[in-house]
Amino acid sequence: MAKRTLLWACLLTLSVNVTFAGTNLQVFYDFGSLGTACTNQRTNRVTTTLELFYPDNWGNTFAFVDFDYNIHPSDPKNTPFMAYWEIARCLNFWQKTVAKDLSLQVEYNGGLGLGKNADGTYYGYGINHAALVGLNYFLHTADYKNTFNVELLYKYIADGQKNQVPLQFTFVWACRDFCTAPGLTFSGFLDIWGQKSGTMQSFVVLSEPQLWYNVGQWFKCNHLHIGTEIEFSYNFAGSGWMVNPCLGLKWCFD
Repeated sequence: MAKRTLLWACLLTLSVNVTFAGTNLQVFYDFGSLGTACTNQRTNRVTTTLELFYPDNWGNTFAFVDFDYNIHPSDPKNTPFMAYWEIARCLNFWQKTVAKDLSLQVEYNGGLGLGKNADGTYYGYGINHAALVGLNYFLHTADYKNTFNVELLYKYIADGQKNQVPLQFTFVWACRDFCTAPGLTFSGFLDIWGQKSGTMQSFVVLSEPQLWYNVGQWFKCNHLHIGTEIEFSYNFAGSGWMVNPCLGLKWCFD
């Protein structure tokens, strides 16, 4: 669910002292799930993601909101069936010092959803509040075309259970003009965190690599991109591995 394809830009801003703000809308069609975590089947689903990033003299703010829609003809429910959002604030008061690439981060995650029983009735569920705090560090090549962000965060999930490993590791990357192709960007993230379900303690792995091509450059509309996303997960919304391939469009408003 988490999207962080703009986070590389936030860290680039801190390092090269340029003014950048960005908002984009992504629309994905999900081709379905493969793997053992079958509780999260996604056939005939569409996801919209609205991302934003804004820097300032004290750091930057990154946020996104996901909505999932079921477009299967046998399900007449005319509403989104899941909403999820994250907001992260990076604090960096030392942007002119040698430690400019190291920031403090605070973050919130949460959401809610709508499920369907076997008898056709619906039920609601919540995605528990999660609060995170920690450090992130920015890495880059000399030309800034390849940027990487490493985060180590303390993660508290408000589920009433004591988590023995309340940490999250996040790695975010973006490679512009990927494989020397102008307008092609390979980006994504990898999250690993500890989670407790009942008496079982487990690690959750979630990664969403994306490949975007700026097709709009060919007709003087750099806002339009086409691309793909593949979600790889382990013990996320189910037990075991799962793979979700998607095809998408992205419109950058800035």
